[in-house]
Amino acid sequence: MTITRGQFPLLLEPKISNIWNEAYPQRAVFYTAFVNVRTTGKASVTDYKMTDLGALRLKGEGENIQYDDPINGPSKVHTPVRFGLGYKITREMRKHDLYGQIDRLERALIKSAVDLQEVTAHYVLNNGFGTTAADGFSATGFDGLQLFSTAHTRLDGGTAQRNRPSTDVDLSPTAVQNMLIDFRNLKDDRGRPSMIRPKVLIVSPEDMFTAKEILESEYKPGTANNDINAIKGEGLSFMVSDYKTDTDAWFAIGDQHDISFIWDERPRTATEEDFDSEVYKHKCIEGFAVGHGEWRGAWGTSGG
Repeated sequence: MTITRGQFPLLLEPKISNIWNEAYPQRAVFYTAFVNVRTTGKASVTDYKMTDLGALRLKGEGENIQYDDPINGPSKVHTPVRFGLGYKITREMRKHDLYGQIDRLERALIKSAVDLQEVTAHYVLNNGFGTTAADGFSATGFDGLQLFSTAHTRLDGGTAQRNRPSTDVDLSPTAVQNMLIDFRNLKDDRGRPSMIRPKVLIVSPEDMFTAKEILESEYKPGTANNDINAIKGEGLSFMVSDYKTDTDAWFAIGDQHDISFIWDERPRTATEEDFDSEVYKHKCIEGFAVGHGEWRGAWGTSGG
């Protein structure tokens, strides 16, 4: 379709007092708080996993030292895809618009591009309890499982681990305490403490005040006693995301993690004019891949 003067005749006449346009103030970008932003120039990106060496073994006097190898792990391929959108407009419409509304369409293209980045990046959270992929998003990691699972495997064959509760729970002081304990109990692929610590909670607007009370109250939330708030000193912050789709799901992201947003083509706009029709064509292109390899460093629950 092409935007013409016939579609927007009011923009051509000097009689409008005010125009309500959906070009709202640009919001802060959410997804950069829980992804590692990377850039590639290749058609696909391959990540690979391997362990450290095992524990030292007892060496008796005169005995030979024992040798060890890292454990060879799986690989994960991220394949960026391209997205695009454009609009067409006649020279007449562009020239005769008295209110600058046509100029705002260029900003609207960028708004659409940023919104798509948010939606796709949030698939990591919103689709993190299953294995359903989407355009630009891969749902499984190195171990072939979804990001949040109670059955993550170890390369050394050790006990399976979890980064979600056995029974999903709503946000509460007790639930946050149990999440902190889960992080402390994490083992790496050699059975050593992982030492990854949670840094930020991601909650829905419905949980924003609960999160504030849990993390910032001086005393234990929800009681009349003067017990200290044991969670406050754990160094956790929280962010409220408007792109979460399950209102009672909530997540914790650690100081190390492998959730990636991989740019192939950052938003690029272009304009050209058709010589014969005098129609301007405007477009925006971007390309990226979103996903994870390693599951450690992320924790989530779909809520009770």
